[in-house]
Amino acid sequence: MRRNLIMGIASVLVGCTPGKPIDQTWAQDSGAVGAAEAPWPSWVLEPWVWEDESTQESALALVDGYIEHDIPVSAIIIDSPWATGYSTYEWDPALFPDPQAMIDELHAKGVRVFVWTVPGINVDETELYAYAAERGYFMTGGPDETEPEVVEWWKGDGSLIDYFNPEAVDWWHSLIDQTLAFGIDGWKLDGLDFSALLARHSPYLGRNVDRLEYSHAYYRDFHEYTRQQLGDDRVNTVRPVDNYGADVGGELVQFAPKDITWAGWVGDQDPDFSGLQAALLNMWWSDHDGYTVFGSDIGGYREDGSALGREKLPFIRWAQLGALSAVMENGGAGEHRPWMFDDETTTIYRRFAKLHSDLVPYLMEEGGLAFSEENGLMDFTDKDTFSYRLGRDLFVVPVLDETSMVQATFPEGRWIYAFDPTQVFEGGTVTTFTVALEEYPLFFREGASVGDTVLARLAD
Repeated sequence: MRRNLIMGIASVLVGCTPGKPIDQTWAQDSGAVGAAEAPWPSWVLEPWVWEDESTQESALALVDGYIEHDIPVSAIIIDSPWATGYSTYEWDPALFPDPQAMIDELHAKGVRVFVWTVPGINVDETELYAYAAERGYFMTGGPDETEPEVVEWWKGDGSLIDYFNPEAVDWWHSLIDQTLAFGIDGWKLDGLDFSALLARHSPYLGRNVDRLEYSHAYYRDFHEYTRQQLGDDRVNTVRPVDNYGADVGGELVQFAPKDITWAGWVGDQDPDFSGLQAALLNMWWSDHDGYTVFGSDIGGYREDGSALGREKLPFIRWAQLGALSAVMENGGAGEHRPWMFDDETTTIYRRFAKLHSDLVPYLMEEGGLAFSEENGLMDFTDKDTFSYRLGRDLFVVPVLDETSMVQATFPEGRWIYAFDPTQVFEGGTVTTFTVALEEYPLFFREGASVGDTVLARLAD
């Protein structure tokens, strides 16, 4: 049977009441949470970059461009398409003629490498698909179905691996090993797992499985197997909450298990202020649901009809937000390189990317504490303005539109404006002000040592 993934997602969200949390019961996952030390390596919190539909040449040029413009970069995502098909796990020689040389060169520059993937195989990979289908390695649509469920998704038509069949998983690992052999640093695990709404039956288990049960099996396997093969400093970037614009959280719109979401991104958004607010809504719900480390595609994944694919103002405001998120990552369709806009954009981006890099020790310490308490490192205090504490000692009020006007309601304590330390605000007070383009509504708690870090960077 062939069905459409998008229709499946829509059917889940129909009937959810905007603004009201749904059942917050979590699936029982292994891996107890309790230690205050962050379990992820610090490189995860340094700035990443990527582009849609890259090549070996363009990926290296992208990283070199950031380095040449004195902008920190610690990781790159090699996004789809990179393989000969979905999912062969063989590099396409037309796009990446020498992937080992590319990865070695990136590592020599201090840049880690994520590679994009999903938990299914497309039907047009006829030999690979037939091999798995003949052995019952795919999910089906229900107990009465004998053929794999074929789902129409954004990269074609394919079927999900039965993640509950040990033989199927072992075979799947033999494919993955082809890419792990190049020494990659992690995966970008994209959301095809949501099609388990349609491909819901495990032939091996002989029963239907919940969509979240399937999702957790997928993300946990890549987390555990990649680290088993390559070491504990490997991390995957995964979705925490992605509600596709519906104002809901909970298990219906969660993706990865929270205990292994060490580098979250909140899905694909439009390249404008509405997209920025959609990303913030997903981040609000991710925090609400107990995820700790997440960010969003700076400038949005999608592009508009403008010459560069996005306008300068929302791109800058999103870059500033990204720098003051747990994860700062910049990439997607259209133009994302700051120097392609103008010198002002480059200067602002550089300053904030360096600020984010300077904050990594603080984010590691605060992130470990937040993780142990099942809180967001971005801990939201107001859903209307999307104000949040970044750790305990930084307070951020996002710029949400082209007016650059914000209203700040300060948490308990005394808060110093990072761009003018003569401005001090008492907790509980409400202030409205307009923010210059080169500034952002960032405040630090009076007496906090991170304030020195912030002021040193902004004075540079």
